[in-house]
Amino acid sequence: MSEVISSPTPSVEVTPVADFEFISTPEHLETWVKDSEAHLQATGETRVCLDTEADSLHHYHEKLCLLQVACGGRFALVDPLAIADVSPLLALLDRYELWFHGADYDLTMLRRTYNWEPRMIRDTQIAARLAGARQFGLAALLQNVLGLTICKAPQKADWSRRPLPVHMLSYAVDDVRYLLQVADHFLAILRSKNRVSWFEQSCGALQKEVAQRSMAPREDPWRVQGSGRLNAKGLAILKAMWEWREGIAQERDIPCYRIMSNKQMVSYAEAFELGGVMNPPGGWRPRWKKEFHDLVAAVFRAGQASWPQRLKRVKSRMTDSQRDAVDKLCTKRDEIALGLDVEGSLLGSRSDLEQLIVDPATENPLMEWQEALLRPVMSEVSVAGRNGTEPAD
Repeated sequence: MSEVISSPTPSVEVTPVADFEFISTPEHLETWVKDSEAHLQATGETRVCLDTEADSLHHYHEKLCLLQVACGGRFALVDPLAIADVSPLLALLDRYELWFHGADYDLTMLRRTYNWEPRMIRDTQIAARLAGARQFGLAALLQNVLGLTICKAPQKADWSRRPLPVHMLSYAVDDVRYLLQVADHFLAILRSKNRVSWFEQSCGALQKEVAQRSMAPREDPWRVQGSGRLNAKGLAILKAMWEWREGIAQERDIPCYRIMSNKQMVSYAEAFELGGVMNPPGGWRPRWKKEFHDLVAAVFRAGQASWPQRLKRVKSRMTDSQRDAVDKLCTKRDEIALGLDVEGSLLGSRSDLEQLIVDPATENPLMEWQEALLRPVMSEVSVAGRNGTEPAD
């Protein structure tokens, strides 16, 4: 039995507690930040918590809709739709150890909205995984660690609506209310296993990864998953459908998937290639059906000269011996992970291990703790891989 999750107390339904402030004016925010700073200094608390809600499931332009904050037992829900400048809050958070749960998306939205990268983050999801948890969603952790059941129904609600109903506000504050209790539980386990440095390095690596991501739009965003198997004819109709769908979604301010999913578009493109019948979905309004038939006709009229070409596939740089070396390294990695009672991917992704074998001269993609665990098996495996014969041109 894994020691990661302690036996929970009997499950109880969490009752909404109105102990938070909903902040929608700069003056209110400034006062709350000032009072919270004084409270943190008085109590000696060095940790604060943050979570975010957005509206990507309901609108074309995704935007940040709510900031949930916990500072030493003081809770606030800050409305970024009403307050353009939340810099006093961000400055406060930067003076403390900032905890999230599943920080990747939150960090991305905060960077995109405010061009802000926190000074130091800690992530309970990372802590849970390094401690050996296999269920690491927040609701699962609250249930397994604290015996608490929280309602997740508002998770996919439209957070841009105003006013927000009480049950959504209660749900939102619960995302930060118990975070430090969960953190303390897993930090205790990490200390007992000598893995705190693993945790700190992993949180830093996540910050670095998010900060290095390009915010520039993709050059050909219509080349969705599955498009690589299409020929020029199929790519032409896929591109036309993508552009039409973008226009409709923007016009109606709804997510693109609510008109047609990427998978549907690829299926239509495959049918188009084979000369099959392309009937639009039955639930579409007449205008959309007409425009759909018009775009198909337009692709035919444009002719093959205007059709986009399939991207040339980059040949694998791995030789057979290198591929075998990667397979062996992955196997060894998983054996080590099994002994540590963690997922194998935490010790290094397959793509990272491929880089070690194929491009050993490039920057090592592993964190120090990962490299230390894999070093005993890496040398013999990587040498075997490098001894492979390079493929002919």
